[in-house]
Amino acid sequence: MDQVTKVRQHFKHEEWKSIISECRASGMTVKAWCKANGIVEQTYYKNLKKLREEMIENLPAPITTDICEKPAIFKKLEVQSPIPDTKAAVIIRLGNATIEVNEGTSQQTVQAVLLALQNVC
Repeated sequence: MDQVTKVRQHFKHEEWKSIISECRASGMTVKAWCKANGIVEQTYYKNLKKLREEMIENLPAPITTDICEKPAIFKKLEVQSPIPDTKAAVIIRLGNATIEVNEGTSQQTVQAVLLALQNVC
């Protein structure tokens, strides 16, 4: 694509950005605004789609650092005597986080905690 075509395309995109902004700021429906301004509604939507696709292409690539994609590593747990003055029936330590499940905790609460843990990983 030559420079003249690129410049023409750039100005056309900028013009449509302005047209779309005017339409949205008007408070009118797209159909009514296009009719009042002599723009074919399908042309409006076609250019809106082009601008959105262009914006998507220019988005930075997402950084994926999902640590849960690694295979699970199991570690043998050592049973320790309970900590004094605690009523927790189960204590789970994961790095810096500690989860305590008290005796009498409902099954629904335990399931919710386990689902939350699953979503974190």
